[in-house]
Formats: sequence, C-alpha cells, structure tokens
Amino acid sequence: MQVKLLKYIFLGIILFLGNQVLFSQQNQTDEMGRKQGKWIKYKDGVKFYQGEFVDDKPIGEFLRYYKSGRLQSRSLYTRNGDYCFVEMFYDDRKKTPKATGLYVNQVKDSVWHIYNSSGVLVNEEYYSEGKENGLWKLFNYLGAIMKETPYVDGKLQGEQIEYFVEGTLQRKMTFENDTLDGVFEVYYPENKIRVGGVFNKGMQVGEWNYYDVDGSVLYIEYFEEGSLMKRLDSNGKAVEVVQVIDTIDMGVTPEELMELR
Repeated sequence: MQVKLLKYIFLGIILFLGNQVLFSQQNQTDEMGRKQGKWIKYKDGVKFYQGEFVDDKPIGEFLRYYKSGRLQSRSLYTRNGDYCFVEMFYDDRKKTPKATGLYVNQVKDSVWHIYNSSGVLVNEEYYSEGKENGLWKLFNYLGAIMKETPYVDGKLQGEQIEYFVEGTLQRKMTFENDTLDGVFEVYYPENKIRVGGVFNKGMQVGEWNYYDVDGSVLYIEYFEEGSLMKRLDSNGKAVEVVQVIDTIDMGVTPEELMELR
C-alpha cells in the first residue's frame, strides 16, 4: 500500500515538474526582446491568444479569443509570417463564421468572404495590397445577388449593377475613377426601363428619358453640364412634372450628386 502511495506521489511530482518546465518554456523573448516559441497571453483572467513566434513574427496556427472565452479567430501563418489565412467567428456557441480571407504583409489581399450572424454569405470582396480590386458582390439574406460593384486600385471603375430581390435589374451606373461617368439606367421590377441618361464627370448631360411601366415616354429632360435646360413630353411640348415623378429613386441623392460634381 505504501509502495503504491509513493508511486502516485512520485508520478504527481513528475507531472508537476513537467508542467513547470513547459510553462517556463512559454512566453520567452530573446536578447533582442523578440518573442520566440510558444506564447499564451491572458487578459483579465481569460485567454487572449495563443500561438508561436519566430523572431517576433507569428507562425503556424494562431488562435485569438473573445472575453467570453469563445474562439474569435483562427489564423494560419506561413513560415516567414508574411502570408496569413484567417477565419473569424461570431461570439456564439456555434462558432458561426464571420469572415474568411488572406492577409499579405498585414493588409487584405485576394478574395474575402463576409457572413451575417446566421452564417449566410453577404459580401464577396477582392483586394490587392490592401486596396479594393475586382468585382465586389453583395448578397441578401437568402443568398441572392443584390449588387455588383467593380473596383480598380481602390476606386470605383466600370459598371455597377443592382438587382431587386426577385433577381431582375434595378439600376445600372457607370463609374470612372470614383465618379459617375457614362450610362445611368433605372428599371421597374417588371424589368422595364424607368430612367435612362448619361453622366459626364459626375454631371447629368444630354437627353434623359423617363418612362411609364408600359414603356411609353413620360417626359424628356435636357441637361448641359449638370443644369436642367428644358423638360418636354414625347410630342416636344414643355411639361410640368408632378412631384411623384420628380422623386424617382435613381440610387443617388441630390446631395451626393453635388459632391460627385
């Protein structure tokens, strides 16, 4: 009996000393003050992060936690720490995904996926060296496409398209270097054009046509450098338009138009 007791005591001492050795090998810095090896950091008594460092750069799997103790993110670093694929989670028991993407030299790169709290994909974003670059997509809670927005080197460039919930075209607008420039169209849910015109460097120019849902022309406006010159009906007669028609949602407010100009 005493032999067994001594055996258990001995094993307990070995385990205790082993843990002490392991603990003493964590959270180490070299003579230059750089983090080396395995680190576990606590904040307010709760694990904040854990992972490994080489010369102050994280490598391999790196875990970060919420104050609740739940997993906040899982990052996978390359050997030199320059590339990092990250998975982010909501603070819930299901570890619902919040975002996934790649960091290169600590800035966003390539494709990023953003999810709502139900785990449904709501944004698909593209980056190059931290700048928006590529065709961004916005989805609704059902997963249907709502908007496609083109970026080049961090600026709006090309045709942005928006859709109704049913999937039909809602608006098309063209951008040049972050400014409305080119064809601008608004549609009815029935997939029939409602407004059609052109922007030039943020200003409405030329002929703008406004249509009824049956395709007939309601009236035509003529612009010069953003200023309305005249408004005519389909027969060429001057018309005064009721407020309901004047407030057609073109997807951009008058204030925003002024800013774009």
